[in-house]
Amino acid sequence: MLNFQISLRLLLPTLLFVGGLTMVQSQARELEIVVTDANGQVLPQAVVSIDFAPAAKAPTAAIIDQVDRLFTPFISTIQPGSTVNFPNSDNIRHQVYSFSPAKTFELPLYSNREAPAITFPEPGIVVLGCNIHDHMRAYLYVSPHAQSRLTDDNGLVILEAPSDATQVHVWYPGLGDETTAERHFDVASDQAQLRVQLQVAPQQQNPPPPSPLQQRFNKLKDHAH
Repeated sequence: MLNFQISLRLLLPTLLFVGGLTMVQSQARELEIVVTDANGQVLPQAVVSIDFAPAAKAPTAAIIDQVDRLFTPFISTIQPGSTVNFPNSDNIRHQVYSFSPAKTFELPLYSNREAPAITFPEPGIVVLGCNIHDHMRAYLYVSPHAQSRLTDDNGLVILEAPSDATQVHVWYPGLGDETTAERHFDVASDQAQLRVQLQVAPQQQNPPPPSPLQQRFNKLKDHAH
């Protein structure tokens, strides 16, 4: 009997912790958000955030590749303290840099034999560029919020939200004079869906047409296959 009482005493904090965790998770709800642009068309890769911690922890590493002289993906989101790897899948060298206040850095010219990694400790918007290819541009949203996710190709994202009223934050390039400008939307406690329209046009990287030398090289490469 004594052994049982000792075991129960040791187990009680664990039971209380699990019970509290279950209670917190039961108070969460799914919130579906659709983001559209100024023309009412769905807007992929908008960053939607909420100050409510999800049950699953966000990953602490991400990848921004360079493919066909473009950053891939165009927009990424991470939590502060996460690390981003910058592989180069092209057959040419790139030189990645950023002058953003959230993180200033410059990587030397490198090919895919190296994949430099950079840690981003502070929240903010990091605008990425390539010193060799001016058209290459990407955005890294180092989130100041507990939960941030990107809309999919249908402009849709599902977040975990608290059961009471809350606020949703949406970011996309070009929302204001400041790169960090974002919009805020109130959500009622009984609201399961939210549709928001941003006064922006979809953005993307626009590579220049291949030079005559590149066109000749591509033709030779196609014939070789």
